[in-house]
Amino acid sequence: MNIDPVAAAVAGLVAGQLMEAPTYLQRSAVLAVKQDIFDEAGAILRAPQRHRRIVGWAGHSVLAVAIVQLYAAFFAAVAHNDHLAWWGIVAGAIHGLLGGIVVGSWPDLHPEIPRATPPPGVFYRHYGSRDVTTFVVGHLWFGAVAGTLYALLHADLPPTAAL
Repeated sequence: MNIDPVAAAVAGLVAGQLMEAPTYLQRSAVLAVKQDIFDEAGAILRAPQRHRRIVGWAGHSVLAVAIVQLYAAFFAAVAHNDHLAWWGIVAGAIHGLLGGIVVGSWPDLHPEIPRATPPPGVFYRHYGSRDVTTFVVGHLWFGAVAGTLYALLHADLPPTAAL
């Protein structure tokens, strides 16, 4: 398998940030989005309240890098390192499916941030349709960005491998 871990790491860092951008843009526009992954991740990592978002951002970034390393193995084994934007969407769908189940089935992953909030449920469904849509689209977008960037940054792949 031809895997480029540096390309995967960079793709993971960028895709992880872009994945969460719609959530925070909606929150800044005072739209009804309850999820706050950076605050949640910081709380899960037991960071002090004043450092939760930065610790959560760092934790989310590390997790995104690790996940795109798995995507890279998937790209090499299943996609044969071709059409990676599309295969990224497939990987993002699988990633979102697993993540949506984990969010709902493991309520301890959602501690108080900064006040008691109800568990989000599977795919954040207890938070409303905007949160569900943002969660699902965010994972598909993560996969598309990760696949595209990975193909473009991979030392041995032509740029055409992205599409």
